[in-house]
Amino acid sequence: MEQEKKQHALAITVWAGNKQHQLNAARGDNLLMVLTRAKLPVEFFCTTGKCRTCILRLQAPVGSASPASATEQYRVGREALAKGFRLACQVFISGPMTVFLDTPGSA
Repeated sequence: MEQEKKQHALAITVWAGNKQHQLNAARGDNLLMVLTRAKLPVEFFCTTGKCRTCILRLQAPVGSASPASATEQYRVGREALAKGFRLACQVFISGPMTVFLDTPGSA
């Protein structure tokens, strides 16, 4: 079972400042939970998208992350979403991606 999980692991590259971290996630994992389990410096308060504290920037190929939720569209805005800003609590992983944690609040 553990071997099967490793075969289906999705690569998540995380940049925190100038340090790179390599994480593995399963399809459907919540990005905020993956980051907090790895003890990476992501701020959050509510986990529902209302507080906007878990905003970060990500680069993900089409289909690698869930589409922006209605909450994200409202809280983050279309312009910032187009630049790759997302709420970690609203992102569900479905493929590899790169996450940047050094840009909170800049959207």
